[in-house]
Order: sequence, then C-alpha cells, then structure tokens
Amino acid sequence: MKFFLPIVFITLIFPLAACAQFTDSTTKFLKLAAGGSINKTKNGSNYLFNNNVQYNIKKKRTVLNSSGSWIYGMSPERLTNNDFTITSNVNLYRHFPEFYYWGILNYTTSYSLNIKHQGQAGVGVAYNFINQPNLWLNISDGFIGELSRIIQGDTALINYQTIRNSFRVQFMFKLGNRFTFKTGNLFQPSLEYISDHILSSDSEFTYQLWKGLNLNTRLLYNKNSRTEKENLILTYGMGFEKYF
Repeated sequence: MKFFLPIVFITLIFPLAACAQFTDSTTKFLKLAAGGSINKTKNGSNYLFNNNVQYNIKKKRTVLNSSGSWIYGMSPERLTNNDFTITSNVNLYRHFPEFYYWGILNYTTSYSLNIKHQGQAGVGVAYNFINQPNLWLNISDGFIGELSRIIQGDTALINYQTIRNSFRVQFMFKLGNRFTFKTGNLFQPSLEYISDHILSSDSEFTYQLWKGLNLNTRLLYNKNSRTEKENLILTYGMGFEKYF
C-alpha cells in the first residue's frame, strides 16, 4: 500500500538512538519505520498508517539529529488523521561529557489536532543522568518561540504566537541484543497563557530480527489545550536501522 512508503525528510528529533552505538569510526545513524493498523467490518474499513524516518550525524562535540513522521488514517465516514511533523536539532557538548546545549526547529501540521500550521524554534540545556549502552535517561529544559495557525472550536481560524517552556524526559532500556524500549515525554506550557499547553508522549518497543531489521510497536499521545484536541495512536509494523 502506498501509505507504507517512507517519506524522506531531513530533520531531527530523538538523540536517543544516536547516543547508544556511535564510535570514532561510526558517526551516522539511519532509521526507517512503517507501521499501521486495519479494522475491517461490514460497514467498511478503519485504517491508520504511521511512517517515520530518522537521520543522525555525530561529530567530535556536536550531534545533528533529524526526523520526520507522517500519520494518515481513515474511517468509513471520514478522514481521521493527516498529521505531518519534521524536526531538526543540534546538540553541542562543551564543558562536561553528559551536559550539552541544544537548539531546535520544528514544523507541524495536524488534521486530528486542528493545527493548520505550527512552527517552533528554541534553545535549552540537557543532561544525561544515565548514559550506558543498555540504559539511558535524559532530561532537558529550554524555551521556544511558537507561531501557529489553528482551528479553535472547530470553526474559528486563529493565528497566534507565544513563548513556551519546553521540558522533556527521555528514557531507553535494552534487554540483551534484541529487545529495546524507548520513550520521550514532552510538556510545553505557554509563559503567557495559563490554560495553553502542549503534551506529547512517544513510546516504542522493538524486537530485532536480523541485522537492523526489527518488529516494532509504537504508542503516541498528543494533546493541544488551545484546540481542545487530543489523539492516542497505537500502531505496529517493521523498521530498519543502521549505524555507519
């Protein structure tokens, strides 16, 4: 099916996978994943597809991360998801091996969350509290500026801008050489509007089959208080990842 074809973007997101197996000679990481779910009844079919691509480059004191995702879903009655996100960020290590500065650019458009366009840019700091090959815990915080065009109350089209605090917790656990669990949880409250916040969680469980080929299950949750919309997405599929 055409929705399983990965879309190739150049962007950034999780430094998670990129931190685990980089060496002096292995400086790049590529990950492709395609998953979905289908429910067929006598009234029609419900389906959801989730495609992701990630690319990371590590230099001596710099890590460049890029990622893109596209979620598309239909029910017999209507379109449910057409959500597109690209993210680019850079991590700069200067003083301590576990501490770094980060800068990020992010663009989102989401049918399910009533977001027509959303651009974010910001800077912050992060610290690896645990940084082992099989166990990783990272906490980061910073400030981002946001320009958004949203649908509020399902009818009103609104343009607005705000400054947000961006707090993220990321965790990875590997059991042996085959099982990997990782999660990233993000909370972004506005510094100007008390009731305005963004909440996001992305968790993935993978089982490695052979030389980078894996089975995966992914659980996503997103909430935007400004549009009063949220989604919960569970998909399963296959992926490929390679360090080189």
